[in-house]
Amino acid sequence: MIPNNYLLFVQLITILFITPGPQRILIITNSMNYGFPKSLWTGLGDVSANAIQMILATFGVYALMKPNPQILDIFKWIGGLYLIYLAIKFLIRKTSVTIDKTFGTRSAFDLFKDGFISALFSPGAIVFFVVMFPTFLNPDNNFILHFVILMTTHVFLDFFFLTIYAGVSSRIAIFLKNYPNLISRLSGCALLFLAYKILSTKINL
Repeated sequence: MIPNNYLLFVQLITILFITPGPQRILIITNSMNYGFPKSLWTGLGDVSANAIQMILATFGVYALMKPNPQILDIFKWIGGLYLIYLAIKFLIRKTSVTIDKTFGTRSAFDLFKDGFISALFSPGAIVFFVVMFPTFLNPDNNFILHFVILMTTHVFLDFFFLTIYAGVSSRIAIFLKNYPNLISRLSGCALLFLAYKILSTKINL
């Protein structure tokens, strides 16, 4: 019933969601500037863009996977190497939070648009949904059901962690200022481990 390596998928996206990337920094900033309730529109914009990316990327890749299921193995290796690249970026990058005090001057739609546009055109998100996401799907076994399960899981966990970031934005901002690189370093190490697990695991083959 559940997709192959579902727990591995949950581990992978959880690490990505915990790490304070651009979308997390954006919702922290909007929460501190415009308040927690309004900032949730940024989160809704983010997950809406991701849902569109998942649908377009997955069914585009599905057209390739259906006649050529062996392509999943190629995607697995590309995805694993991408995770290694992402891990190295997390290990060497510096995290910062910029607060622009313009409290109360923007609408909920503006904040939704912030999250939507930043996520829709995020190179990292595009690569993840085109390369990594389809490798957890089997083109010959419950494809639609598994896609719905993975997409629902991704959207739910993404919005859940975005809500946490928004809800404790001031504390997270202080933490990031005091320990700006700790979470990124830990996430980088975790992604290296997950890259090893993905490259050493047969996914949907």
